[in-house]
Amino acid sequence: MSATKRIYGPFLLGYFLFSWLNPAPLFAQNLRPGHSLTSRSKQFVITSSVNAPLPLLATKSKPIPERVRLTPAPLATFAGSVQEQWQRQFKINSQWQGRLYLHIVSGKYGDSPDVRRIPAPNGGWDYRAILPQEISGRILTQVMVNLLLTEFGGRYAREESTPPPWTTAGTTELILQAIGPILFVPFHTNGGGGINYTHPQDPLHTSRKIIQDSPNVSFINMSLPPSSLTQGTKAANYRAYSHLLVYKLLGEDKGAKRMQFFLRELPKHKNTAAAFRAAFGHETMLRAEQWWTVSQIQFRSRDAYNRWRPDIILAHLSDLLFVSVKNTPKPNTEPQPPHLVSIQDFLKTGTHLEHAQKLNPILQRLKFLQVNAPPKTARLIQDYRSALESHLGTRSTRISRAILNKPSANKVLRNRTITQLNLLDTILKDMTRKPVEGEFRAKQAGPPPR
Repeated sequence: MSATKRIYGPFLLGYFLFSWLNPAPLFAQNLRPGHSLTSRSKQFVITSSVNAPLPLLATKSKPIPERVRLTPAPLATFAGSVQEQWQRQFKINSQWQGRLYLHIVSGKYGDSPDVRRIPAPNGGWDYRAILPQEISGRILTQVMVNLLLTEFGGRYAREESTPPPWTTAGTTELILQAIGPILFVPFHTNGGGGINYTHPQDPLHTSRKIIQDSPNVSFINMSLPPSSLTQGTKAANYRAYSHLLVYKLLGEDKGAKRMQFFLRELPKHKNTAAAFRAAFGHETMLRAEQWWTVSQIQFRSRDAYNRWRPDIILAHLSDLLFVSVKNTPKPNTEPQPPHLVSIQDFLKTGTHLEHAQKLNPILQRLKFLQVNAPPKTARLIQDYRSALESHLGTRSTRISRAILNKPSANKVLRNRTITQLNLLDTILKDMTRKPVEGEFRAKQAGPPPR
């Protein structure tokens, strides 16, 4: 049984049984005048001024639908599900203070939702969103997330809390890429369609592809994005980097509590950067920019299993296959700095003890690379390790004794090791996108940084 069926099977079964036993409230298209519908948490209140439903969409249903036809009951279910996911990601345990009113109007697709803050009867603040009956699935999720973030940040403040755009975009992607299609089940069912969805193992599966193929985005542009970054084809890039930023912040030590503090600090500061520094302990914006730059570089170098990408592993492997040796000074000349030679050339000279002194550190670094390598490159690294370990006699006590006692055996083993390394170098060049020939492009300087 797939992971999707194990996780979501009971949910879907229960949902459809509920639909069959209670068809009227679930699929009701309209509310009677003056009536409203409330979500399970009682925070969302849905009303509608639409007199007649739109005809069903003829297009095929998608996991994240491009168009959603809003009716009160599915919207109440959807809003409650988004709220549950947001509370789980941000570890929200406190009770809500302001109601969120959702009003459906007979607008056309492409109309912008109208979100407003209104005084609450208890002296606090409520929020109202006027939604066109036909709306993008992603925009609908963004509206729900923005309402939740704004209400949470402004619970105990007189000034309105305005989250920076990356918090809304990033949290939306966090939810959509983790469980998004399940949220839209009520709308698909209402339209008579279905979804085909496999739950991804990588929580950033869509954003990862975008980030790996695009340059860094500064933190200042995340907080105050220019229109060129949020419109057209670049909008997907901004969503991906916002997703990464929120994911990284929640993954920090006490990240969820810091995010809650950040949202509550927003009304107290003139700009969001000051609230961010206060919440996450960055003394200056330069430190915040440095942290964000390093986070992007580290993420781009790893795959979904936190292993280095193949091209990076192969580059590090190529760096390790050279040995630093001293130049033999000529008479009446100044000493020359050490230079790099291939392991094969190094093995042609020197004693077994000298070989061990130079190759043992390389073996340790190869082990470190292998742990961080994907399967295909890990096998090649293991072959390099086996060749060097056989030469040093660490894989067999019998070979070790032969090396020490028989010079002829040492010579045979050395020649065999050189042949194996030449073959592995050929494989490495085939796997490397840009082979380096006759050029030493690395320094023998310890394991690559984590």
